Amino acid sequence: MELRDRLSEFLRALPLAHRVVIVAAAAGLLMGAVVFARWITAPSWTVLYSGLDDTTVAAAIDELESQGVPYQLDNGGSTIMVPRDALYTTRARLAESGLSGKPTPKGYELMDNQGLSVSDFKQRVDYQRALEGELTKTLTAMDAVRGATVHLVLPDKELFVEKEEQLPVTASVLLDTKRPLDPDEIDTVTFLVSSAVEGLEPNEVTVADTKGIVLHAPGDSTGPAGITSRQLRQTREYEQALAADLSSLLQRVTGDDRAAVVVRANLNFDERTIEQETFGPGDGVLRTEDTTNEAFTGTEGGIVPGGLVGVDGGPTGSTTGATDYQREEASRELAVDRLLETTSAAPGDVEKLSVAIVMDDGSLTGIDVPPVGEVETLVNAALGLDPARGDTIAVSTVPFPAVEDPDAESAGIDFLGDLLPRAIAGLVLLLVSVALFLMSRGRRRGVDEPTWGRVELTSGEGEPFEIQGLEPVAVAAAHTEQNVTQDLHELVEKQPEEIASLLRGWLADRR
Repeated sequence: MELRDRLSEFLRALPLAHRVVIVAAAAGLLMGAVVFARWITAPSWTVLYSGLDDTTVAAAIDELESQGVPYQLDNGGSTIMVPRDALYTTRARLAESGLSGKPTPKGYELMDNQGLSVSDFKQRVDYQRALEGELTKTLTAMDAVRGATVHLVLPDKELFVEKEEQLPVTASVLLDTKRPLDPDEIDTVTFLVSSAVEGLEPNEVTVADTKGIVLHAPGDSTGPAGITSRQLRQTREYEQALAADLSSLLQRVTGDDRAAVVVRANLNFDERTIEQETFGPGDGVLRTEDTTNEAFTGTEGGIVPGGLVGVDGGPTGSTTGATDYQREEASRELAVDRLLETTSAAPGDVEKLSVAIVMDDGSLTGIDVPPVGEVETLVNAALGLDPARGDTIAVSTVPFPAVEDPDAESAGIDFLGDLLPRAIAGLVLLLVSVALFLMSRGRRRGVDEPTWGRVELTSGEGEPFEIQGLEPVAVAAAHTEQNVTQDLHELVEKQPEEIASLLRGWLADRR
């Protein structure tokens, strides 16, 4: 009560303007406290999913409302925001319900609810969409692929049209990649798509990324058009493997970095199938034989056997006399030697090898260089070069510059790098030591060599007087207590009046 009364008296004592200002300041402070409290207690919103279609947003909202999780919509309804502290729990529950941040394309589930009245056109469209959805899910399962879009063109099969005249099945693939794909991964995408669609050839697949770079174009697959990127990569890998083997062999002879090797290979990637049928020599072996013999030498009833056919279909009569008829037939089947051989030549056959080697002649480095003929013999034996096939080898020797030992150079650099800081630190330490020595020597000199001088003291009356033979204070502090007491006794005995006047002056100043 007393505090409130004092406060009331204080406010009544203030002018009206001051009281208005105080009330306004209190109201503003109260409103600021309310806003601050609401800001502190309000949840911090964060993005749950973004870039969703309307169907996925509706399903996610239903699930959030069923779980009682507060949410907000942003970016025109395509972004869902939830409290930050409930982010990961909400995502886990939505994933358990089958919802994710990315709309999952539908695959063969499009064919589940088709009725009997569905048209043939809708069946074909649903089948094509199902294939595209399954391929999209397959490609997004790769580690380097973030998202994929697949479009297929499936022409209708026309009747009475040759297979070569049918329109080809084509596909286009758009990839959203996390990193640039290597050639093997591009081939994997191409073969996955072509193998999953009936009638789709790898050379009819177009693969591109979201940056607009074509990764695989129609015609890049193996064909008569020319060498492909995959074949070129295989050729380079084969050449590098041979060059590495030769470099390892020559290092044992010439030393490290004393020889350079280049290998070029011509590989044949044509696929060949040869069928050959060979018959053995001789007449063969008789397997089956069928013979027929007939003989007729006379007449019977004047009718010649095998005579002319009459009007009624029977043979006409003949007045011919004696006849002679003979007939022989033979059918023989012989077994002849037969050899049928089918040969399939795999692609990648070596057609030609060219090897170029440059070695150090030792004129500048002083190393021993093997003869060129010996090196050629080693290379021929290592690679199996065949002059009849057109293989060539060229070995040259040129002076290589002398190279200093990198270990010694690095050791020298390390030595200088370590020596310079140490030398500077030692010099600084030496200078500091000298300075401390000189300072301590000066102090010792001031203590060891006392100087006796004339000291003037002033008494209370203002009259100065001299004390002969008194040491300076700094020097007297160095004496022991016994020496100081003895000196004072001697001084009082020698100059009693001056000491008494000095004490009276000190006492007067103290008062």
